[in-house]
Amino acid sequence: MKKTDFFNALKDILEVDVDMTDGTNLRQIPEYDSMAVLSMIAFFDEKFQKKIEAEEFAKVTTISDLIGLIGADRFE
Repeated sequence: MKKTDFFNALKDILEVDVDMTDGTNLRQIPEYDSMAVLSMIAFFDEKFQKKIEAEEFAKVTTISDLIGLIGADRFE
């Protein structure tokens, strides 16, 4: 998946229209809440066949952290 497509998917999940980069701090986005985390977990499972536990999200701060959980090799 292209990173731009990933960023757009995250914007859809969070229902925001903000610029996103690898360094975007998700915790500074008010819409990043427990429901968003659950939606992201489902998205990662569906699109990347990657099961990520909710506990792993507790360590996530940036989009780069998310990419690390999924695997950087899955992005163009």
